[in-house]
Amino acid sequence: MKRKIIRIFKNKFVLATTIFLVWITFFNPIDLFYIIGKRMELSNMRSELKVLVNENERIKKDLHELSSNTANLEKFARENFYMKRDNEEVYIFKERVQ
Repeated sequence: MKRKIIRIFKNKFVLATTIFLVWITFFNPIDLFYIIGKRMELSNMRSELKVLVNENERIKKDLHELSSNTANLEKFARENFYMKRDNEEVYIFKERVQ
């Protein structure tokens, strides 16, 4: 068994391939672990890009609604900036975080 393994590694093609794979996997500046890490980072960035594109579409839709309808603009200002009319009072209820 041991002789068979030694005989396999005496073959120059197997030896060269083994040395090449070890070099690429561990010692090269752009090794296997670097490539796997960068692919994971790329995947995370792509998913983040999808989220940002969806958010951008939602914001564009909201902007169109606000610019086309004054009632929506007034509602948006009241809800987000706590604006009020002269004869009104505004009460703000905040949720408790436990």
